[in-house]
Amino acid sequence: MAKTTSPGIEFGADLFPGLRVGGARYILKRLIGRGETSEVWLARDVKLIRDVALKFLPRVFRSDENLLDRLNNEVQRCQLLKHPHIVATGDLALDYDSVAVAMEFVDGWSLATLKVDKLCRCYDVDEIGPWIRQLGSALEYAHNEFGVAHGDLKPANLLVSAREGIKVSDFGLAAFVRAESAKRGLARGISSGIGFLSPQQVMGGTPSERDDIYSLGATIFDLLTGTPPFYQGEIIAQICSLKPPALSERLTELDIQADAISPVWEDTVAICLAKNPAERPPCVAAVLQLLERTAVLIPPPAPAPEPEPAELEPAEPAEEGESVAAEAPITVEPAPPPEVEIPPARETPPRRRPGWLAGSLTLLAAAGLATALWFGRGWIRTVVSPETGLPDKSFNVGRSADDGIRCLAVQPDGKILIGGLFSEFNGVFNERLARLNPDGSVEAAFAPKPPGRVHAIALQSDGKILMAGENMIRGRPRVHVVRLNADGRREGDWGLGARFNAEVRTLAVQPDGKIIVGGSFTSVSGTSQHRLLRLNGDGTLDNTFNIGGGASAVVWSVAVQPDGKILAAGAFDRFDDRKVGGLVRLNPDGSLDPGFPIGSGADADVLAVALQPDGKILMGGKFAAVNGTPCPRVARLNAEGSLDSGFKPGSGPNDLVQSIAVQPAGKILLGGAFNAVNDVTRHGVARLNADGSLDRRFNNGEGASGFVWSVAVQPDGKVLAAGAFDTFAGAPGGKIVRLLK
Repeated sequence: MAKTTSPGIEFGADLFPGLRVGGARYILKRLIGRGETSEVWLARDVKLIRDVALKFLPRVFRSDENLLDRLNNEVQRCQLLKHPHIVATGDLALDYDSVAVAMEFVDGWSLATLKVDKLCRCYDVDEIGPWIRQLGSALEYAHNEFGVAHGDLKPANLLVSAREGIKVSDFGLAAFVRAESAKRGLARGISSGIGFLSPQQVMGGTPSERDDIYSLGATIFDLLTGTPPFYQGEIIAQICSLKPPALSERLTELDIQADAISPVWEDTVAICLAKNPAERPPCVAAVLQLLERTAVLIPPPAPAPEPEPAELEPAEPAEEGESVAAEAPITVEPAPPPEVEIPPARETPPRRRPGWLAGSLTLLAAAGLATALWFGRGWIRTVVSPETGLPDKSFNVGRSADDGIRCLAVQPDGKILIGGLFSEFNGVFNERLARLNPDGSVEAAFAPKPPGRVHAIALQSDGKILMAGENMIRGRPRVHVVRLNADGRREGDWGLGARFNAEVRTLAVQPDGKIIVGGSFTSVSGTSQHRLLRLNGDGTLDNTFNIGGGASAVVWSVAVQPDGKILAAGAFDRFDDRKVGGLVRLNPDGSLDPGFPIGSGADADVLAVALQPDGKILMGGKFAAVNGTPCPRVARLNAEGSLDSGFKPGSGPNDLVQSIAVQPAGKILLGGAFNAVNDVTRHGVARLNADGSLDRRFNNGEGASGFVWSVAVQPDGKVLAAGAFDTFAGAPGGKIVRLLK
């Protein structure tokens, strides 16, 4: 039976991982998104040997030859668009009863998805400024060079690539598919993007460049306030007849505490949202020029007169009992675990031995076994415990957290600090930060209750606790790092002077008490500070720590070496305007260490860095190679920075590594999105031997049912894993689990 996303929509044959489509050119890997009239799958293009996104359309696009020809024309038109900020369109993938459009696969998230992770579900002007310039460049190119309008511009179609910035998807295709599906009764025509369409488009007009300018204004409005100009009630009627509110009015309406929006941005968005196309800016370049103004002096002159637009028909009233609602947002399904087949061992023909030798060996083996069993009873059970890696049943978290846990820290007394997105833990309202007793029960008296998400926790030697993320103090926006006393109470005014313009993702405490802070921020209290800084012990900015131009993208992980040098890992490919590969080592003053011979570094994001007791450096992430040497998603460097050739994880994890921890015996724990390591099933958590090989004794069965954000080691060697999973090894795990060592 065909898969469907809504009643009556068929995409052809059943789609499943491993299926070959498009004349066997593409192998489906996993479903990555669903929409009202499409399904998007990650697939392998065996011809070009690369991953692509396949957008499957309703079956009618394959069965109706006239419609298929028109779709092919649209695809060919989109293939002309070759711009660094536009998702490239490939060929049609045709089979007997299905059709899909191959597109460039962007390893990132849409601005709509990332917005959900923001405290107020919106961004600020400093964050979106570079994105809008990149988006404007893409639109101007498509409009001027090929006369192609996007027709469905919205945050969900703006993907963020760590290395390339904004990538605009669905140029022209989404509007075409939506319109044709609506004509055939496959969609009501009221979708999740209705609030971003111009009055002319919602009344059925063909998308034009001026419609894209309206949608650009609505997109900026949504990014800065969390909603499009009109988002509830009779949306079509409002788009056609009502004046959009000011950005500041919407923020007040939604009770969002944010910095005042510049009058320049207010004025520019208002002009873009004009009902009459002739009153909007004539081109995207004009919009960008309006945003570059230093002040709003007088209204910009109206563009040259154009033919009056067709008079808009009033929106048809909804039938009784029917409301005009937005389409359900696209849902993303986690990658299903692959079935890993272990090939049978090859049979070796037995060698013939003389009868007397075979008998002697048998007697010796029996004697040795008897001796071992007599003198070492229990040895087999102790060394080859079948429970290693499975959940510790003495760790009882009850109903656990109601949302994801992103970070862990183990106190010297065995208590466990957890931070993340949750509002309560096992029925106790411990918002975003909680402390668990060693048995897994929650400490109700420990309740700092920060309003924003907690991304990082660090412990000081005096027992005080650092927590960081996004808005750590209610009523004090942009204070993203605070210090708590051991009982969970915030320490006075500590950290109030450091106001960040974006979230903090990682912390590390130096032996002298100073704190290394990394994240997405680009300024702190008005001072340019690109994604890495150091705070003094009193919470003030350390001005002696000079990183120059800093990191070009988010810093995900930091570590401090015993000699005071600092390791910083992330999605950046430049640091202080020098080309690097996701990992740098800094001198104690913040300058780049020229003696760190990592070469070109990693070829993709480095998400985790950890130090071994011998000084060697572990790194994990999305990368496939380090300095040109294949190192799939995990690698080890020697203490001076060269690649450790003795670390051999084979094919490694099959998906990203988000967290690394080292056990006292030197074994290495990994947490992340993988479901196999070196072709052996391991879901979310795995342990490597000191040489990088998989520790097969540490087997957690079905493992985590979802993403593992963090792994940590208790003083007794037991392992903690936390993330977004609901079950672990087939049993309720509730976002956190403790594993037997």
